[in-house]
Amino acid sequence: MVAFSGTDPRTAVLKDSEVIRGLGRLLVNDGTTNEVETSDATNICIGVSAGESERDADHVFVTADASVSYFPLGGVLMCQSATSATYTVGCLVYVGANGLATATAGSNKVLGIYVGTGQVTSGDLLATANDSTLTEGELIAVNTAGAATA
Repeated sequence: MVAFSGTDPRTAVLKDSEVIRGLGRLLVNDGTTNEVETSDATNICIGVSAGESERDADHVFVTADASVSYFPLGGVLMCQSATSATYTVGCLVYVGANGLATATAGSNKVLGIYVGTGQVTSGDLLATANDSTLTEGELIAVNTAGAATA
């Protein structure tokens, strides 16, 4: 399966001190600086990262004025999910904290409808014994055409 269905990526400036380690992170408008950042639970998502944010010549993540490519919402996008979430065909998917999708409603905005074959996300893909601060979720297929805009 392709990660993104026929959508051309856009480029934006990432808020200082944020990095994106891979595709599928949920991005939102910072609201004050014309930059993007990873989502919080009550944010309206504007797109999904198309890959890592910018690195320098030594392959270190740039943490000031870094660029990131993203796919605007609309159509089926592969989104990173929070851990221990259960998705069934047709269930609603919500914008969660740390740029991750979630199956938990709460006050979260709707991201779209799950269109995979059923999935239980099991864990952070990059968390290790040496660095438990790295959080990257498993990819899930979400039809984002019905995402919340308010």
